[in-house]
Amino acid sequence: MRGSITYCIIGTGFAGTCALWHVVQRLTDPRRMPPLSPSAVTIVTVERGPVNGPGYPYAKDNVQLAHRCNNEASTMGIHGNDFVDWLAASKPWLIKDHPELVRETHPGIELGEWQPENGEFYPRALFGLYLEKRFQETVERARAQGIDVQQYVRHEAVDGYATEQGFALSLRSLDTDRECTVDGIDRVLLSTGHWQSKATDPLSGESGYAMSPYPPDAVKAAVDEHLRSRRARGERPRVFVQGMGPSGIDAIMTLSGDGEFTYTEDGHIASYRPAVRDGEEPLHIVAGSRCGFFPPVRGPLVPYEPHHLTEERLAEIRRDHQGQLKIERILELLDKDLRRATEGAVGWNDIKSPRYRSAREKLASDLRDSYTGNLVHTIVLKARRMRFYQQLEPSDKATYDRLLDTHFIRTAVPMPSANAEKLLALMDAGILTTVKQGYDAPHTAVGEDGDFRITYRSDEGGQSTLRADCVIRASGQNFGMENHPSPLVQNLLRRGEIVPHEEGGYVTGGIALDARGGYRVMKRVGGGCVPSPYLTSYGSPVRFWQHEHNFAGAFVEAAEWVADEWLDIAAAVTAGSVAVEGPGLVTSETGS
Repeated sequence: MRGSITYCIIGTGFAGTCALWHVVQRLTDPRRMPPLSPSAVTIVTVERGPVNGPGYPYAKDNVQLAHRCNNEASTMGIHGNDFVDWLAASKPWLIKDHPELVRETHPGIELGEWQPENGEFYPRALFGLYLEKRFQETVERARAQGIDVQQYVRHEAVDGYATEQGFALSLRSLDTDRECTVDGIDRVLLSTGHWQSKATDPLSGESGYAMSPYPPDAVKAAVDEHLRSRRARGERPRVFVQGMGPSGIDAIMTLSGDGEFTYTEDGHIASYRPAVRDGEEPLHIVAGSRCGFFPPVRGPLVPYEPHHLTEERLAEIRRDHQGQLKIERILELLDKDLRRATEGAVGWNDIKSPRYRSAREKLASDLRDSYTGNLVHTIVLKARRMRFYQQLEPSDKATYDRLLDTHFIRTAVPMPSANAEKLLALMDAGILTTVKQGYDAPHTAVGEDGDFRITYRSDEGGQSTLRADCVIRASGQNFGMENHPSPLVQNLLRRGEIVPHEEGGYVTGGIALDARGGYRVMKRVGGGCVPSPYLTSYGSPVRFWQHEHNFAGAFVEAAEWVADEWLDIAAAVTAGSVAVEGPGLVTSETGS
């Protein structure tokens, strides 16, 4: 028996920083009676990056100035409206040291007059600074109260297993390749975020092919090097961006970053001027996807409550189908709501195949709608927020993943209006064009001369081919756990400490969690599975997350659950009802 406890957070991006803040807040809040003296608590953090807080999506090396958050500032705090509060409190420092981050969202403003706005979509680099500062402040607060915080930056967790002392993690330094072991951990949070699948890509290794738009500077440098020979011949270079969602838009902004956007007096985008030398052809960017359309544009939600797709109707479907939902009936109800709200003008088939002649036409229409609210976006977003996916029968989950999720995401997860204005300006300048590839298009091929051949649907409906010098992959993530590149994840799978979620023979993707609720990971014991006594997880690694959570508030909700559960175990340790051995930190290196 002992009266101390050790927590560990693996991955200190948005999810991990959020969890750390809520755990420390509960442990140090003077209005609460902490179940354990802070001096008896050890918190270990593990992060692959060089700093804690930003994680991969918001780290300064993985973003450019034009890369915006996809949610408004008031929804991005690790608690309450904290991001906007931090912006206001940090205003003098931001204006002095990072004026470019302010001017990106408020062009032409006198810096001293800037006031943070709840509804603004700020640069991801700015949000990364917020997370970095909040992480540092949380560590300082914890240490001031006697909590032992051990930080392993530029370290990768490579293995994990139960021991007599608790849970042990093997860590490897990415700088020295030396390994160390941290043992005696009572609770571990896997908050490792999105990953790049290690599944074989048919174009992997091809010169001119980028498997991801990030980090943008490296992608841009590789593209520029590859295009020099074509420009030397006086020919116009072309880059194909595979994907028209948020990552695809980031790739387009990266490729056009050398040019200049001009603004109207009221701060809207007026035009785009490419950065080219006299007589040089500007870069031609082609964006393509299966549907050939960009997401809608963010604006206010229309005050519409579903009439057909309601919780009562979902309950009826569950009663008719042994407690599960049927996707056909959900789509029927959604179709009825769409037609009722639009007086028959729009139905589900118009979501699958929007009635626009081009991506530009739809984008311009969506931008106009964003000022007053997009009714179709509102209805589909509310449908997605009903979280029906986890209640679908397994065969319907497979159908949804293969055929339907793309339509829901494209319609329900919109872009900031600033991005829409920039895309339109790039189109008007002749820099950006788009293609629809269709759902049966063959894979991109490599020609005999080393360039790429992309098959797409022509306006007449037949197949056509375009040539590109480079391809940037910005399409959806593969959630198969067997393709996760982390050695920790692969070793945890091998040991049965985590298991992929599976229903009726269909592996949905992601880690299985306790079906009773919460974020406890399931582990294999004998021929069955039980909740892990050590591991929790939320965010991209877990099942269903990608279908039901696309807003920062979900991280806060999960972090609060984790903090409460971790303090419950601390209370049990204090009461002597849990036998856990001492911290037992055995290392060959020392955390900082």
